[in-house]
Amino acid sequence: IQQTITDIGLDSLSAPAVDINISSSCTIGSAATLKAKADNININSALFEWYLDDKLDAFQSGRAKTEFSFRTTKTFHLVKLVVSENGQKLTENTVSVASFNITLTWHTDTFVPADYEGKAMPNVGSRVVVAAIPAIRDENPDDLLYTWYIDAESQVRGVVGEQEFSFNITKNISFVSVIVEVSTQSQSIMVRGAINIPIIRPFVVLYQSRQKEESGLSGVPTALNPGEQVYFYAKPFYFHINNLDDLTYSWEFAGYNILGIPPDPNLLTLIIPKDSGEGIRTLQVGVSNPALLGESAGARMEVRIKN
Repeated sequence: IQQTITDIGLDSLSAPAVDINISSSCTIGSAATLKAKADNININSALFEWYLDDKLDAFQSGRAKTEFSFRTTKTFHLVKLVVSENGQKLTENTVSVASFNITLTWHTDTFVPADYEGKAMPNVGSRVVVAAIPAIRDENPDDLLYTWYIDAESQVRGVVGEQEFSFNITKNISFVSVIVEVSTQSQSIMVRGAINIPIIRPFVVLYQSRQKEESGLSGVPTALNPGEQVYFYAKPFYFHINNLDDLTYSWEFAGYNILGIPPDPNLLTLIIPKDSGEGIRTLQVGVSNPALLGESAGARMEVRIKN
C-alpha cells in the first residue's frame, strides 16, 4: 500500500506560519509596504493584526488584511503581525524596516562680521566644502561609496569614504546644485541627497551710532543737529578676506571725500558742521578688496540735519 504525504494529511499537521516581505525599501519620509505570506492559514477567516512600533493599527488590521503600509519617520521601525482565528492566536512575526537618510552640510571661506549669526555665502572665487552624513543602519560611513555631482555633472564617482567634497565657484550664477549618491559596496542600498547652494555677491551695510561702540548700532538713521558727533560703521559681508582692514574704504559725505581713522578703517567719525543748514545729506561708502580685482561693494545712507 502506497500513500502520499497528502493522503495521510501531513500538511494539516504543519504549524501555521507567516512570513513578512518588505516589497519597497525607502528613505525617511517615504512609504514602506509589507505583505504577509501565510502557510497553513485560511486567509479569509483569519484575523491579521498589524502593529507599528508596538502600537496596533486598527484601520489596517482585520480579516484577510495581508498588506500593511506606512510612512517612515525615522531610520528604524518595528512591524509586528499577529494572526489569530476564533479568538486563538495562530502565529506571529516581527520584522524591522530600516530607512536610509542622508544630510548634507556645507561651508565656505568668505568673511562675515563676528556678531553675525547667519551663514557665510559663497561668490565667484569661493571654495565650498560639502559634507555628506549618511544614516544607513549597521553601515560605517567610512566604508560606503560616494558619487558627487555638480549641476548634474559627475565629479567624483564611487570613491570609498569620500564624505567631503570641495569645489570652487567659477561662474557668476544664482546657485550651484550639488548631488551625492551613497551606496554600500555591494550596491544593495543606495540613497541620494541634493542641495542648492546660493551664490551671493559681496555687499556692505551701513550702521549709525551715537557712541563709539558697535553695541548701539542702528541701520535706521536718526536726525542730527549741527555740531553733533556721530559714528558710522561699514560692515562688509562675503568678501574673500580674513580681517576688516584687508579692505579699503572710501567715504563721502555731502559730496566731499573723507577718511576713516585707523585702526578702524570701517569706522567713520563725523561731526556735523555747525553752519550746516537743515536738509538731507548723503553719506556713502565704497569698499573694495585690493587682493582680488573686481571684488567690491557700496552702500549709502540719507542723513537728515535739523535745526
